[in-house]
Amino acid sequence: MKFSPYLMCILLIAICVLPVLAAEQTGTVTTEPAIIHGVTREETTVTTVVPTKEPTTEPTKVVTTVPTKEPVTERTTEPTKEPTTRQTTIPTTASVPKVGWITIVSTPSGASVSLDGKTVGVTPITGTEVSAGSHSLRITKEGYEPYEKSVTVSSGEQSAVDATLTEIVTPTKTPTPTPTPTQSPIGGGKGWIRINANVDGAGAALGSETCTISGGSCSIMVGTTTTPVKTFTVQKSGYSEYSGQVTTWPKEGETVDVYATLNPVASTGTLQVSSYPSGAVATLDGGNWQYTPAQFTSVSAGTNHYVQISLNGYQTYATTVYVSAGETAYVSATLDPVPPSTGSLWVATNPSGADIYVDGRYMAASPNTITNLAPGTHTLRMHKVGYDEYLRTFSITAGQRTTVDYTFTPQSSSFGSIEVASTPAGATLFLDGNYMGLTPSGDYFDITSLVPGTHTITLRMTDYQDYTQTVYVRGGTVETINAQMVPVTPGPVADTTGQITVVSSPPGANLYLDNVFKGITPLTLSDIPQGSHVVMAQMGGYADAAQTITVTGGQTTPVALGLIETTTTTAAKTPLTVLPVILGLILVGGAISLRKK
Repeated sequence: MKFSPYLMCILLIAICVLPVLAAEQTGTVTTEPAIIHGVTREETTVTTVVPTKEPTTEPTKVVTTVPTKEPVTERTTEPTKEPTTRQTTIPTTASVPKVGWITIVSTPSGASVSLDGKTVGVTPITGTEVSAGSHSLRITKEGYEPYEKSVTVSSGEQSAVDATLTEIVTPTKTPTPTPTPTQSPIGGGKGWIRINANVDGAGAALGSETCTISGGSCSIMVGTTTTPVKTFTVQKSGYSEYSGQVTTWPKEGETVDVYATLNPVASTGTLQVSSYPSGAVATLDGGNWQYTPAQFTSVSAGTNHYVQISLNGYQTYATTVYVSAGETAYVSATLDPVPPSTGSLWVATNPSGADIYVDGRYMAASPNTITNLAPGTHTLRMHKVGYDEYLRTFSITAGQRTTVDYTFTPQSSSFGSIEVASTPAGATLFLDGNYMGLTPSGDYFDITSLVPGTHTITLRMTDYQDYTQTVYVRGGTVETINAQMVPVTPGPVADTTGQITVVSSPPGANLYLDNVFKGITPLTLSDIPQGSHVVMAQMGGYADAAQTITVTGGQTTPVALGLIETTTTTAAKTPLTVLPVILGLILVGGAISLRKK
């Protein structure tokens, strides 16, 4: 009983001290609110625990049934933990680059593409680097109406154009088929076997006699007294051969019907395309496209197909793959990052004003500097009317400038030249039916080294009538053509809205369009006004991904956003969970002492 006062004192001290110790175990760190793309987030409180290095002495109290004269004190070398407050700094993003990329596909593929009046190749064209801003795009293909539009490319972003060309239809007359007489002639000991089939153009055979299915049937004349033929066959390329039985032989003047059904042989296969990283745009034969991993069905079999895989910031991957009937072919690609730098070419000529072509694309008139050339070997072609053409290869090294200074040689009197200009500029130029390029703005398109004689110049441009002129070229002379293009009647009003198809890696991110929530990825947004828009994806544990795109009326713009996982620091758990246990033990000990008293 004499120890009861001691126990009561210990209990009172524990009740007063333990809450103070618990309050000192935690600290708070308040970070400034983060603003991402116009969206303000709430303040976040993070608990941080930093251990001290100085040991402390804490008495250990143990309730026993044997009375002691004084409390037992044990020294512990375990450091205590005191909260500290640290300022969290959020890094800002890097400066925006001054270039972007553009992907151009068309249906059908193989169409000629010009950008800002300069020929850039034929579709499909993927990941072509261009300066940021608005560009004039024109796509042409023989037998199809020209396609023209304005494309805006934002800094460090990729825009895509998927053009469907309209075929120029020439009305043709369909011949009227000659009807097959349904009534069989009578007499002569003859009858007919009429073979009915579901595919016109198929060949039917009865013994040694044959006929071709037309209008769903054809007839073979047989003798009524000859030995009957028991089987007939019908076949056509692309279909399984059919063999049937003739169960009834015709009597004189009679027609017996037999029937055949041809089933097509499997003529398509499947193509699966994957890439690392995924989310790239996979294009099949320059037309249909999907995001990787992709599966193309009903792919024509028995031939090679061209597959192109592109992703912003990576080099375009292209290959051909053979697809067998009824089988699945596979394409897997590991994409390489785009080289971080490019080189330039300085061109000077005597005389100046020569047309400069790099890798077949018109660049500028001399003297001039051609920038953003990829490292490696390129082809340089220059020509000026009245002089021989210049052609050579040159090498580009990243971060360096290559110089070409050339003096032209006067053209031989055995050849002539033509210079062509159009108003407005940008017309597609053909010489004797062969594509040459686009008429430049404020300059002539030079055609050199022409054999003397008659040549035909044709200019074509959307919303303008074709311009054609025949010119006679003499040796050692230059013929000049200034074409005034005549507008045609305006067509229907163009569609002013388009679609955006968005995927993210990983999927399931919150999607915002111009800072307005639209749904969860993957998602297709319809009726989007044409023009520039900002697409942003957000997901917990990942950094926001945003891209500026340009929507074209009547077209679908694909967007692939890659989310980068962030590292989150988790505050260590405090040992406060043991305090209630200690407090409970002390209360139990106090209760036992009072009861004994």
